[in-house]
Amino acid sequence: MHFHHIALSVRNLETSTKFYHDILGFMEVKSFARPDLKGKAIFLKLGEMQLELWQFEQQIERQDNLSKLNVLGIKHLAFAVENIETKREELKKKDITTTDAKLGGSGARYCFLKDPDGIPLELYELSSNFQK
Repeated sequence: MHFHHIALSVRNLETSTKFYHDILGFMEVKSFARPDLKGKAIFLKLGEMQLELWQFEQQIERQDNLSKLNVLGIKHLAFAVENIETKREELKKKDITTTDAKLGGSGARYCFLKDPDGIPLELYELSSNFQK
């Protein structure tokens, strides 16, 4: 068994697809509509990671506080980077704001940014403590 994809519901499929492509480097794999669900989706791929972005006619805002680790459910998506400061500078040139880089309990440096819908994304600097 292996991990296949992560599905995210977004406000605007075009805006989110552009963000994940232009900012993080994902490429489109497949798009499709689901009239029975009144929605449409797109698969994006970066290396072995795949995202499935969904846009629905009727949307419900997120209710929980994702910044609190003790709330059940997914907290954020983390992307491995070789050098966190280099990546932060690249994002700054694209007008993307990140939090300051910090040293985490795992021994790796990290920072956060948000996608167009406020979904938290983590940049996680690879270190000798973790394998790629």
